Amino acid sequence: MATIASHTAEPEVDAVRHHYEVGNEFYRLLLGPSVMYSGGYWEPGEGLVEALDVAQERKLDVFADLAHAAGKDRVLDIGCGWGTLVHRLTTKHGVREAVGLTLSRTQAAYIADLGNPAITTRVESWSEHHAPGAYDAAFCVNALEHFVPSSLPPKERTKRYRFFFQQVHEALVPDGRFVLHTMTAEAQPIGRKILADLKFLQRSEFTGMHIPHLHELAAGSEGLFEVVELVNEREAFARACRAWLARLAERRDEAVALENEEVVARFERYLDIFAYTLEDRFFNNFRLTLTRKG
Repeated sequence: MATIASHTAEPEVDAVRHHYEVGNEFYRLLLGPSVMYSGGYWEPGEGLVEALDVAQERKLDVFADLAHAAGKDRVLDIGCGWGTLVHRLTTKHGVREAVGLTLSRTQAAYIADLGNPAITTRVESWSEHHAPGAYDAAFCVNALEHFVPSSLPPKERTKRYRFFFQQVHEALVPDGRFVLHTMTAEAQPIGRKILADLKFLQRSEFTGMHIPHLHELAAGSEGLFEVVELVNEREAFARACRAWLARLAERRDEAVALENEEVVARFERYLDIFAYTLEDRFFNNFRLTLTRKG
């Protein structure tokens, strides 16, 4: 397993590290042994917390199938988190090498401790990763929300999404598949409570984060990718948020001891915000399967 560090001047780096460089032990307590930070696929009758890791593994296996990743030489995970997807691809699906991009140094250290020689982790922004035609498949699982600053005017945001899809297009072989999991925002009336909660997310937890609109993703990918499927999985992500809140409540004293009261309270608030905004259909969580054109 190789870890490659590079300097990045991307604006999201400080915001990403504010959230994702809370200690790895805290994240294991919160997320469970799978350390997967997105929605899971529960079967009817399975316990919310008890089946959390199984639900996450089930989702990753579906993603691998959608990307046609089994047995491939090289795949890319953009915003790879703690390496759960790349580790599973190389240990369960026969992928020979998986490259993960992250801006979090603590995540890279966690992946290094997995001791998996088939994983290469790069502490590098997606915008600075240039590897034309290097990958048979690519993934981006609930990381795109951090890639485009909310401070940009709408036209500039669309250009930034276009650049993102161009980077992925360049990195893939012809007909290579890209599985993207991302939240999107609906245009709905905003009440006082949700306005305050959205301000908290943007100012205190995920500074400058822009949750995209579906039309921005469509404009960004037009002509570069063919859409294979588009599935809204907001309920699965909301369930995961509720599961993480339950885990945190059960072991709250340990969590405070690992970090502090302020960090735990921040996580409790933001997870509750995401859970109820997904449940109330203010936010979506789309799974897009795309095939590279050209």
